[in-house]
Amino acid sequence: MELTTSQRKVIEFPYKPASTLKVVAGPGSGKTVTLLYKVRHLVETEQVRPDEILILSLTNKAVDNVIDKLLGVFEESYGENQLTDYELREIVGQIHVNTIHGLANRIIIENEGLVSIIEENGWKGLMKLLSQDLWKNQHSRLMTPRGVQKMFNEYKLGNTKKNEVMERLMKIMKDCQVFTNEDLISNAPHYLDHPSDRIDSLEGQCFTRALVDGFKVVLIDEFQDLFPSVLPMLEKIAANKQLILFGDSNQSIYNFLGDNKTVIDRLDKLHTGDNFTVVHLYDNFRSTPEIISVASKVMRHKVDLDELAKKDLVLKDPSGVYPEFQEIGDPLDELEALTEKICMLVCSGATLSDVAVLARTNAHVQIIADHLRFYGIPFRKLTAQPDWISDSRVQFLIGLLRTVVLVRRGIFEESDPLAAKRSDFSVIVTLSAIRGVGNQAIQSLFRVCNEKKVSLWNYITEVPKNEWPPAVTNRKKIEGYITMISHLMEEDPLVEIEDPLQLLTRISEAAYSLDFAPMVIKSEREIHEFKANLQEMFRVMKICSLNRSPESSLADWFLESYVEQGAIQHHQDVEFQSEGLGAVNLSTIHSSKGLEFPVVFLIGGLNHFPMEQNLLYVGMTRARNLLYLNNIKHASISSNANTRESGSALLNDKFWNYYSQDMKRPTLHSAADSIKKYEMIRKKYGFNFIGKRTITTWNYKHAISLFKRLIR
Repeated sequence: MELTTSQRKVIEFPYKPASTLKVVAGPGSGKTVTLLYKVRHLVETEQVRPDEILILSLTNKAVDNVIDKLLGVFEESYGENQLTDYELREIVGQIHVNTIHGLANRIIIENEGLVSIIEENGWKGLMKLLSQDLWKNQHSRLMTPRGVQKMFNEYKLGNTKKNEVMERLMKIMKDCQVFTNEDLISNAPHYLDHPSDRIDSLEGQCFTRALVDGFKVVLIDEFQDLFPSVLPMLEKIAANKQLILFGDSNQSIYNFLGDNKTVIDRLDKLHTGDNFTVVHLYDNFRSTPEIISVASKVMRHKVDLDELAKKDLVLKDPSGVYPEFQEIGDPLDELEALTEKICMLVCSGATLSDVAVLARTNAHVQIIADHLRFYGIPFRKLTAQPDWISDSRVQFLIGLLRTVVLVRRGIFEESDPLAAKRSDFSVIVTLSAIRGVGNQAIQSLFRVCNEKKVSLWNYITEVPKNEWPPAVTNRKKIEGYITMISHLMEEDPLVEIEDPLQLLTRISEAAYSLDFAPMVIKSEREIHEFKANLQEMFRVMKICSLNRSPESSLADWFLESYVEQGAIQHHQDVEFQSEGLGAVNLSTIHSSKGLEFPVVFLIGGLNHFPMEQNLLYVGMTRARNLLYLNNIKHASISSNANTRESGSALLNDKFWNYYSQDMKRPTLHSAADSIKKYEMIRKKYGFNFIGKRTITTWNYKHAISLFKRLIR
């Protein structure tokens, strides 16, 4: 690959301990490529070994992007040296690539053993412990899992007065080794200074110690995404190493997590004087000049394009097509216009996987997904973590498995006095999910356990049910729960199952037999979603069955590693449906960060508030060739809106030739064929007929086959 002058300057910058290289790289400037080639240069010039390099980012998608491309970059160079594919993979596999949260999670697990990261079901369970008095004078929206989570985080930060219930929640989470993602970040630095005794018994290299003493180069991708709570950990990891920062302040969109400027100022001061260097990447390999010219209008720190044109830069040729603006007042009309435009683009020469639809919120993304599903248009949602991990039903199955493992440890690990109490959280989450087990029952049981200083499991199994608190009314349901958990521990122990299918089957059967509320599926769509997510969970279980150590049971190893293993599986699926037409990409703007797409629809919705400046800039600069802005309200660009006829691109042979060249595809565009295909779809569904709605049962049944036939 031919590199630019500015890229070579970064790549060839020498390794120097206790130094910082800060690379300010705008969207499309070849930042990721530069990072990858920098890593390869460090290894092939033998300045550092592969296992002395650590690459960090805040998002799974950025990590996926690096992992996906790293091997290919090494193959370009090392392939000439006749190394086998296995040898290349072994070299690349030694390079550590992590999200910052994943790194913190690994530190905590290595030092504390199995821990639980609280998810939505966990907050639901904890809500059962909160008395009605707590909710007095509270806004109704706080009486949700997300509301409790927000209240809890604010309390931990000292933003509210002392509260007995919140103190109880903090204690039970501490005793049960239950962490929020924020806890992982804040607790990890302690173990970098003071590793626990537990790591001395671990086989192989201790990752905690390697973070302090083993790595020589730390590369952080997207430095503008960092927030203040990660600083203590990053400063300890980067001390006395070469720190290489890649990012762009114009793309800082996570200010709700804290002031990014504070983080950057501190990291800039980690190494100073001659040990601190800044290099800029101004090239743009991604967006057309037409897109850049409009996007630059919203930049907080504006760049003079005329001045840049005088420098030795690499920019794409003009396409002749400017971003298109639309204002549509009706929500359904907006969705219909989007669907029509996607059909038009596919008839013209784009594939579905070329297209990304970006919205502000996950709720809006789901509305768009439902509309595309109605027309039979395939799509994939680009979520912050794999969909299967976010599924509340899957979370519950994992919670049930964790309950069995932790309760069993509490019984058999007599040397650990806290082992029994560590199961309390999992018992609360799973027990409270049984239909008929009310809040008062959970609160009463939890209160009496605290008074007697026993674990919840020990209490409900050892104390006769007629001595339970009067508020515990549905005692048969709890007895059934005890019987099932005991059976999974003793008569048919889950920890002895080595086959992943058998393990998943047993957990699922137990969940359904106990009448757990999360397992109630209300629609055909939920059935399909759960089935797909269950298959992904099974795939990760199979991976765990192959790479677990002989000392660990499959259940133990899955619980310890499913987040990390799931991320590995997730990045291998990034090319999902890459052949043929593929699937439309749906994402929030936040989740699309670091990605690029040939065609981008930026959907503002009917929100009357203007889109935040950096967020709008990030969304616009995801586009390579075509950018559509629907209901985007921003003063700096609304006055420059270019409104075009919706079908005009069909006739633009010159543009589609440009598009095919940019995508490295054969030039096959024919305006006549495109119009013919598009007209068939338009007439069938009534696109462009004002006031005509196309939502009918017949359309839904026949949309998939018709759509595929017409766009061939």
